[in-house]
Amino acid sequence: MIKINLLKPEKKEVAAGGMTVSTSDESRENKMSVPALIGAIAITVGTIGLLYILQSSNLNSEKKLLEERTLRKAELEIVLQKLEEIETSKMELDRKIKIINDLKLKQKDAVLMMDKLSRCLPDWVWLVDLNFNNGALQLSGKALSNNLIADLVNNLQTSNSFINVQLKSTSRNKEAGIDVFVFRVECIFVRQPDLNKVV
Repeated sequence: MIKINLLKPEKKEVAAGGMTVSTSDESRENKMSVPALIGAIAITVGTIGLLYILQSSNLNSEKKLLEERTLRKAELEIVLQKLEEIETSKMELDRKIKIINDLKLKQKDAVLMMDKLSRCLPDWVWLVDLNFNNGALQLSGKALSNNLIADLVNNLQTSNSFINVQLKSTSRNKEAGIDVFVFRVECIFVRQPDLNKVV
């Protein structure tokens, strides 16, 4: 059978030739050697110094990186400002190009309208006044007979280039002993799509 002592060990002093010897573990002093303590302090200080050097080099590299990025940001801000100016000038140029194209289109419309109108004019009919604005056309002219005015109106209606053709007025005058009929016609010019243009 095994016996286990659950009580705290007591100090036993044994007399051996006039000396007392203690057998308990508590009486031993826990002494560390001085060189081991100095070595531990040196290792700790060395480690702290190494960590300081590593952190300071990391800090310096991060500061250098921050300076580079700040300079790069300043360069990019200048580029962005130039890009903004270019975009503004591009928008202005696009607006001007649109205005020029609109003017060219209107110029083409006027030339095309004059061509179509000249094809519709019968002989012995001449125009005195012509007003063309945004597709609206007002004609004033003279003819030698009412039949020629009717032919003009009919030619305008059948040309497919003019709509809402209206004879607004006609009157008979004598000029140099000849009967002349003065008329006024209003209509709207319709630009035909360009079939040669590829979309």
